[in-house]
Amino acid sequence: MFEKIIGHKKEIELLKKMISENKLAHAYLFSGKEGIGKLQVAKEFAKSILDVEVLESSPDYKYIEKNADKKDILIEQIRTEIIDDVYISPAASKYKVYVINDADYLNIASQNALLKTLEEPPRYVVIILIASNTSVFLSTILSRVNNIVFSNIETNLIKEYVKNNYNLELTENLLNYIDGSIGKAKNIIENNKLEQLEKIDNLYTILLKKDVVTSMQISADIDFNENINLEYLEYILYSNLKYSCVKFIEKARNRLKFNGNYDIVIDSMILKIIDNI
Repeated sequence: MFEKIIGHKKEIELLKKMISENKLAHAYLFSGKEGIGKLQVAKEFAKSILDVEVLESSPDYKYIEKNADKKDILIEQIRTEIIDDVYISPAASKYKVYVINDADYLNIASQNALLKTLEEPPRYVVIILIASNTSVFLSTILSRVNNIVFSNIETNLIKEYVKNNYNLELTENLLNYIDGSIGKAKNIIENNKLEQLEKIDNLYTILLKKDVVTSMQISADIDFNENINLEYLEYILYSNLKYSCVKFIEKARNRLKFNGNYDIVIDSMILKIIDNI
């Protein structure tokens, strides 16, 4: 178990120790930045608790997440998938494990419904909440879970993962932008965003030289209707302390949002950045 997890050695050792010493808590909160592998660790933890190789085939495992057509994880979902199920004894294991992904989408009613189970759980129940934003939880929820805070993945591990799995090298700017989120790195690469972001790296170098012609040529080959491209240029400017230029990105974003002429908006943004960089 846990062999394919990238990073999080300290957190994994803690979870392994809880299992080996038979000191499992009835509820956990796995918190930390989105895309750093909290769900993967939770699934491996569940496998270890249930002593199974294929988690989805276990009758004692349940995975809960927000329905795509809903704004929140609703009380009806919590009642159906957890509250009405917890008092049914495990079918094949000593435990039943419930993993709630993106638990920060639990609305107040859902949290209150879950609270009674957290207060008086059957001895065989383990509930794992996974969240990026813990500020949305009721204090009564937080007081009844074992909060394990996951750190960002080390940059060298992300570099190694990208090299081994995609045979690619990421720029320093991109690695800093990814900021320890392997999910973010995978999203950029697998959704064909990398080439555009590398062009923005090049654009920034030319902007520093105040080369208007070349800057316009490069920017013409970048689709700034893709929000990630504006976000990345904004990130590079901000991280390099070009604060006076950041406001031009936001102005361009707003003008595009309200159907401003694309070429005029982007050309104006580039010229203003050059004047203020």
